[in-house]
Amino acid sequence: MRNDLMGKNNIGFIRKHFGFFGRVTLAFALSGMMLPLAAIAAPASSSLSYTRFFYYRDSVRARQSLFAHPDLIDVLAPQSYSFNIAGKLTGGMRANILRFAKKHNIKVMPLVTNRKFSKGAYQTLLNDAAMQDSAIASLVAEAKKNNYWGWQFDFEQMDASYRDLYSAFIKKAADALKQNNLVISVAVIAQISDNSGDYPNDLWQKTIGVYDYSSLASSADFISVMSYDDPNSTGPVAEYSWLKQVIAYSAKLIPHDKLSLGIPLYYWKWNNATGARVGIGGRKGIANVIQKHKVAFHYSIEHEAPYLTYWNRAKQYVIWYENARSVAKKIGLIKENHLHGFSAWALGLELSSVYSAIQR
Repeated sequence: MRNDLMGKNNIGFIRKHFGFFGRVTLAFALSGMMLPLAAIAAPASSSLSYTRFFYYRDSVRARQSLFAHPDLIDVLAPQSYSFNIAGKLTGGMRANILRFAKKHNIKVMPLVTNRKFSKGAYQTLLNDAAMQDSAIASLVAEAKKNNYWGWQFDFEQMDASYRDLYSAFIKKAADALKQNNLVISVAVIAQISDNSGDYPNDLWQKTIGVYDYSSLASSADFISVMSYDDPNSTGPVAEYSWLKQVIAYSAKLIPHDKLSLGIPLYYWKWNNATGARVGIGGRKGIANVIQKHKVAFHYSIEHEAPYLTYWNRAKQYVIWYENARSVAKKIGLIKENHLHGFSAWALGLELSSVYSAIQR
């Protein structure tokens, strides 16, 4: 999903620095879409630091990304734990991944979810104070056992009627975790207002309105705003104008230094004739497209995002993705707004060149 550097004279450099994905990056270089590193770097006028938070789902490509770039990952957030319908904590981490993170001083903050984002798992927990106490105690014990930095709560697909109950649960969890020197964060779906009519398909009631930004931010150490899956986009995963709306609204309710901006590392694929979204994927999917089809590369200044086009069986397809240039623009927004940092979904989906945009 990314591209970088300058072209033919840098082929050796590209192969050296882009490793296992060098073939695809080389194809991008020869497409003429590469820019000098100086042109894609985050704004030089700002030297503000920010936290680089990466979500992690265990896979071959995720491990490749982690092992190749440990110095550019501040926090690793494995999606590896959940509460089941009985409120019991289940899950764990691979021992070798945990050892690697500790060796390279990467903080580990696993996600804990309502199992499979199920209705039953969140309802039983949020309606039972004793179950909550037991669940939180299990988080403390698991974190101490594995020397985790803390926990991120990623409860999703919750009805807005549970808004106050969820905020109260997070406050209770935050009090307990902080007493044990553990950090707490919360993942929330992106909002642009508190007007339910601004969201299509009753999304406010079904899944978005449950997050009380102000209340959650008062309890948590930071909030990861999942500023991707733009519900109105017919192109990028997150339109640039929408992203700025998300920041503007979120920053009214979440202190700037607690706001972690979500960055998608995956692509959306569209059928150009029907306007239907027909695919989602990561670097492997783009590699397959480049290997099988004649691809044209483009960059949208309006959306600050790259896209590629190709034809297959008389149908044209468009893939919108992220590259170093577009990620650098998002880093620019983080610095300009003095935000906590970014939360990127997810390791193993990105093109390797993206890392040139997040070096400090």
